[in-house]
Amino acid sequence: MFDAAIIGGGPAGATAGRLLAQWGHSVTILTAPPSRHPSLAECLPPSTSKLFHFLEIQGAIDEAEFFPTTGNTVWWGKNRRRAEPYPDGTGHQVRRSDFDRLLLGLAGAAGAQVQVGKAFHVPDANGARIEFQIDAERAAIPARIILDCSGRAGVIGRTLRVKEKNSRTVALCGIWRNERGWKLPDASHTLVEAYSDGWAWSVPISPFLRYVAFMVDPGETRLVRGTGLSAAYIAQLAKTRAFRKIFSRGNLETAPWGADASLYSAKRFFGPNFLLAGDAGSFIDPLSSFGVKKAMASAWIAAVVANTCLRRPAMREIAMKFFDDREREVYSGYLQKSAALFREAAGKYGHAFWTLRSELLETQKAKDNREVADALKQLKRKSSIRLRRAESVRMESRPAIEGREIVLRDALVAPGLPAPLDYFENVDLPRLVDMAGYHTQVPDLFEAYNRACRPVALPNFLAALAMLLAAQVLVDE
Repeated sequence: MFDAAIIGGGPAGATAGRLLAQWGHSVTILTAPPSRHPSLAECLPPSTSKLFHFLEIQGAIDEAEFFPTTGNTVWWGKNRRRAEPYPDGTGHQVRRSDFDRLLLGLAGAAGAQVQVGKAFHVPDANGARIEFQIDAERAAIPARIILDCSGRAGVIGRTLRVKEKNSRTVALCGIWRNERGWKLPDASHTLVEAYSDGWAWSVPISPFLRYVAFMVDPGETRLVRGTGLSAAYIAQLAKTRAFRKIFSRGNLETAPWGADASLYSAKRFFGPNFLLAGDAGSFIDPLSSFGVKKAMASAWIAAVVANTCLRRPAMREIAMKFFDDREREVYSGYLQKSAALFREAAGKYGHAFWTLRSELLETQKAKDNREVADALKQLKRKSSIRLRRAESVRMESRPAIEGREIVLRDALVAPGLPAPLDYFENVDLPRLVDMAGYHTQVPDLFEAYNRACRPVALPNFLAALAMLLAAQVLVDE
């Protein structure tokens, strides 16, 4: 019996498998054969580097010499072309088959067993069972815990899937080549253009080769019917302005193909003996460019939770619930960001593609963010502070990540907080609340905090302090 069986060998599965193998567990990764469709391309913005360093794979990423990128070029809403250089370094443009192969190789080198075939979910009253077919042979895979990292296929996840309202999206994809280059201000940039009934996206993997996709709602867009996918693809290109001009200079190197890009979440992200990690549990809008980062971060936390369940069975229920709460919060946050961009485009285009998606925006979290922003503005206007802890605030144990396990530690509970909180923007909130009343100047409080706790950047500290004020955990007299 394996300690952990992982369904899927993509970024989530390879990441979770590698970590669990490094932590001393017996792991098998059950991965599907390569797709018959061409591999997709992805943009990995510089913010992924922090995760790569944390996972100790940045060196391998650098050695792979993926095509570097310095930002985005965007045509969106009422704005003309704007260049958006990354403020924090250089990212990578990757062909997903190459990137996935790298991560899966690292998992194998760490000791995870990799098997290629087809996984099947066998419902069981006690949780989930997995069978795996290689060639004509199909056999059960016994494991103490199962991580479904099978992406949109959702070997287990599809039984718990909840489709996001008004988000049906198809990506029409193709690969373009121009040996003379594309005459762009920066050939490394991801290109994004909003148009009447969808948006276009292009990622380069060399100065001459670009992936180009059109995101449309097949129920709301007049695709060319009866003439094939290629005609539908070219028809979408013709609706754009910038893309139509740029790619008139290139050649479509492959026959276009389609991929489902609709959003979904899950009724729950765990069961008695399984977790849904990465896209098996939820899928965010490709507009964010954070799909790979989200999947790998989800896999890291799933590995921590699985390690906790395997080594400390008494913490199983708490750890599983922690994972479920975290996945819901992440999905909600990305949903809000994407909907804000859709609302901007809806101001120019009256098409249902934009107006329906813009309705996803107004969440409680959006309201909370506005209140924090207002509190931060007020804080910056003050010449001095006199902070005290509100009488309604109390402490409560809550689960948190500590190293490779889920543990219980003190967190703040208050009427203004949606849930008990121990950290916000990497700031230790209980410690900050305890220290706040001893200082009348924000710079002094910031210096004192950084001497007593793990240092944080000033913007993070101010955001945490503003959040405590907005939630009335701290009261300024």
